Amino acid sequence: MTKSCKAALLATATLWSAQSLAQTAAPTSAAELSDTELSKDAQNPVTRLIMLPLRYEADFRNGQDKATKDQFQISQAVVPFGLSADWALITRTKLPVIVQPPRKNGDQWATGLGNGYTTFFLSPAYGSGFYWGAGPLLYYPATNSAVGVTKWGSGPSVAFLKKDESPWVVGAVINNIWSIGGPPTGGNRTNSLLLNPIVSYHFGDGWAVGSSPNITSNWIASGAKRTVPVGGSFSKTLELGAQPLKAALECYYNAIRPTSGNDTWLLQFTVTFVFPR
Repeated sequence: MTKSCKAALLATATLWSAQSLAQTAAPTSAAELSDTELSKDAQNPVTRLIMLPLRYEADFRNGQDKATKDQFQISQAVVPFGLSADWALITRTKLPVIVQPPRKNGDQWATGLGNGYTTFFLSPAYGSGFYWGAGPLLYYPATNSAVGVTKWGSGPSVAFLKKDESPWVVGAVINNIWSIGGPPTGGNRTNSLLLNPIVSYHFGDGWAVGSSPNITSNWIASGAKRTVPVGGSFSKTLELGAQPLKAALECYYNAIRPTSGNDTWLLQFTVTFVFPR
């Protein structure tokens, strides 16, 4: 074999290896994944699979009467859009319907669409087990002031996740939201930070345990600003007929919270439907 042929073969092999390392192809169909891999991918904020999580959340000891606040959510639904061979736009949407107990004397029970948002993550082609995305989010106004802030908002967000052959999955989502327009003071506005760490351990057959609390800081609140939940979840990924889904039960105790006697515990039940592309 001539030197020129050897050089051409070596260059081809090097290019192929580099391309494989830089763009390790992630499965784009749920049918390609085992239950355990689906369980892992359901936690990836920049997954290339379509995810529809439906969640019920009960916040105990809420409001003046320390009743239960109910939330029915589309909780971070993921829809990916391929932009090129190297980049994708990942949309991640939260939309909560809230049943709110009276906050103070004289208030009534209230129901409405709370503050949801859509995050637009620009995410590169998959690498060797490390995934990330960054971009803006659009914050939606609540339908009434009893269930949230009635102003639009926006801010930056970043997400990353480490997921490989190990049973461990570790990552985080971080964002900060500011209200758009209106006076710089007053209660009907937003300036809040979200830190959502993701830690889970995945057993065989789609079983997993983990913790993914929403740690928040309300920068414009008077007095205590932070809420820090402590707790965890267990989940099972399975197929219902031909439909892959993940069912999870989570319980958290708000170890740090703005009001000592209120919002002590929250319970979440989530069913995540996974759809092939």
